[in-house]
Amino acid sequence: MAGKRAHQSHFHRSQIGRAQRYIRLHLTEPLSLPQIAREAGASSYHFARLFQAYLGETPFEFIRRIRLATALRLLQEDPDASVTEVALSIGYETAAAFNKTMRKTLDLTPSAFRSLGKDGQNTLIYALSQQRTLKEVNVNLTPDFETVTRPVTHYVFLEKRGPFAEVAPPLWSEFMPFLQRIDHRQIREYLGVSGIDKSRSGEDAMIYEAGAALADKPADLPAGLRQRSIKSGKYARYLLTGPYTQIWPAFDLIFKTLAETKVELRPEFCIENYLNDPSQTPEAQLKTELLVPIM
Repeated sequence: MAGKRAHQSHFHRSQIGRAQRYIRLHLTEPLSLPQIAREAGASSYHFARLFQAYLGETPFEFIRRIRLATALRLLQEDPDASVTEVALSIGYETAAAFNKTMRKTLDLTPSAFRSLGKDGQNTLIYALSQQRTLKEVNVNLTPDFETVTRPVTHYVFLEKRGPFAEVAPPLWSEFMPFLQRIDHRQIREYLGVSGIDKSRSGEDAMIYEAGAALADKPADLPAGLRQRSIKSGKYARYLLTGPYTQIWPAFDLIFKTLAETKVELRPEFCIENYLNDPSQTPEAQLKTELLVPIM
C-alpha cells in the first residue's frame, strides 16, 4: 500500500512539474486553468487544489510570483526600458496591472525597485524565484474517510471570488447578519462551499460561498442573498476537530491523500459543514465535516 501511494505521489508531482514547466514557457501568454491542467494531463476541476496541496500555492499564485520575478529581472537588466514595455512583454495586460501586483506583493513601485541598487534588487528577485516552503500544520483530522451520500440541499448564500482562505472569514462575517432574517426553524446546516469556475481566469475562478442549508426551498429571500440547490451525490467525509484556520491545511492533506489512493473525484464543489456554535464551543473543540465529492 505504501509503495502504491509513493508511486501515485510521484505521478502527481510529475503532473505538477509539467504544469510548472508549461507556465514558465508560456508566461507571456494568457493562461487558463483548463489549459494548464490539460498540458499536465490532469482533470481541471480539482487541479488547483491538488497543485496547492503539493506546492503550498495555487497555480494562480505561482503564475503571479514567477511573472513578477521575471518582470523585475527585466527592469533590472534594462534600466532604459519603460514600465509599460516591460509589463506588456511579460504578460500583464496593462502597466497599471503590473504596478498593482508589485504594490500588493512587495509594497513597492517599479521606480522604487529600480532605486534599490543591485544587491537589494537581487534579494527580491531571488526570494520571488524560490519554490514556496510547505508549512507543516498539525491538524486533528480523521485518518480515513467515510463515504456518505448527501441529499439535494436547498442552499442560501453569499458568494465571493478569490483565494478560499482569504475570502472565507470576511464573507462569513457578512453572512451572519442575514440569519436574523431567516426562519431559524428552517435552518438545517451551516455550509461553506468552494470550487472552481473554469470559465474564469486567475483567482477570479475560485468561488467561495458562505450560507445555510434550509429544510425547504425558500419562497422569499432577504435582499442580497442568493439561492440554489446542491445536487445529491457521494462525498468522502472527514471530520476536523480544532480551529477554523485549520480547514484549508486539512483540505490540502485530504486532496493529497485522495490523489495518492486513486479515489476518483466528481466535478462538484467541496463542502464544509460547521457542526458547533463557535460562540459557545472552545476553539480546540470545534468540529467541521469536510466533504469532497467522489464518484
